[in-house]
Amino acid sequence: MPSQLNDLTQLRRSHRLIRRSASLNKESSPRDSQVAAVKSRGASQFTFGLIADIQYAPIPDGYSYSGNPRYYRHALDAARSAATHFQQAQVDLVVNLGDIVDGKCQNATLHGGEPLPAGVNPGDQAVDDVLDALSVYDHGPTLHTYGNHCLYNLDRITLANKLGISFVTEPCGEMVGYSNFRHKGWNIITLDSYDLSIQRCAKHSVKRKHAEEILKRNNPNYILNNINSPEGLVGVQQRFVGFNGGVGEIQLEWLRKELEQVRTRKERCIIISHQPILPGSSSPVCLMWNYKQVLAVLRMYRDVVVASFAGHAHKGGYKRDTSGIHFRVVEAVLESPAPISTYAMIDVYDDCLQVRGFGQCKSACYEYDHQPLSTVQSAAE
Repeated sequence: MPSQLNDLTQLRRSHRLIRRSASLNKESSPRDSQVAAVKSRGASQFTFGLIADIQYAPIPDGYSYSGNPRYYRHALDAARSAATHFQQAQVDLVVNLGDIVDGKCQNATLHGGEPLPAGVNPGDQAVDDVLDALSVYDHGPTLHTYGNHCLYNLDRITLANKLGISFVTEPCGEMVGYSNFRHKGWNIITLDSYDLSIQRCAKHSVKRKHAEEILKRNNPNYILNNINSPEGLVGVQQRFVGFNGGVGEIQLEWLRKELEQVRTRKERCIIISHQPILPGSSSPVCLMWNYKQVLAVLRMYRDVVVASFAGHAHKGGYKRDTSGIHFRVVEAVLESPAPISTYAMIDVYDDCLQVRGFGQCKSACYEYDHQPLSTVQSAAE
């Protein structure tokens, strides 16, 4: 009986969420009050689409471990809806912040899904389904990063082939996915927050051994084989769980050098990653393990780094650092019920980033008032 009451409570809460979300969404239009608060400007330099945590799985709706409703099948329709809008708007490019599919794909039948033919990797098939939905947008490139749920389904070689992620093979022989995409005087730098991760080969990976040492040192639950539990941890210490990861020294040095070149060219930069970087921008349980090291580098280059966009923490969030850099966590596609599609378009202006949120994604305006006016060359130059 208690379990039935719990299910009923969850169902009622889900229905309340649907009604509340539908009233806010109005067929996936930007929130009027937030858009009205954004300053009116002239033509933007360019616009890009932004989407996070699609986490599609061919299973019925369900719940997260913390009880939040998740709409696995609708996520595929929402991704297609977003891609259609991106194509209609002719945005210059699209950024996917990772977790394109859910880890439950690997046990879909246990969660109410249909069995696949023998020999078919369900995660592989699910990724293909999402890529097909996103292929509606073909006006420009789509930049993908990857998250923990991607790694529950596919290895890095397959992710590179399917998503076009620019992996670098480091001297240790392991693949790390960091890159810089340059566009109209801007640099969109992708960081790999699963550089150090337990989602690597248990037998041979040096990076996995380093990750295990980090977890053993910081989370007593790891020794008890409860690798994803933050129980007993307080504040930002909760980040030391198995579904997170960190940035290695070689990648950090690459980031320093890349930002130095951005400064030399008098350009600007946006950082993208699956995991959030700044405490207070989202739940502490979702932060990068070594966020302090990453922050230290970004703060050194506050004159060129405008903002960071991340996923992973599904409710989203925002905080501006003392350096002036904006840290935005984008709301997840997965937790928006039909007919809502959650995503954003980012208009890049000379003096601000204007976030036009759709569905449950909040609109905002992030100004560059922490940077000198001489930092960036105009597109005309």
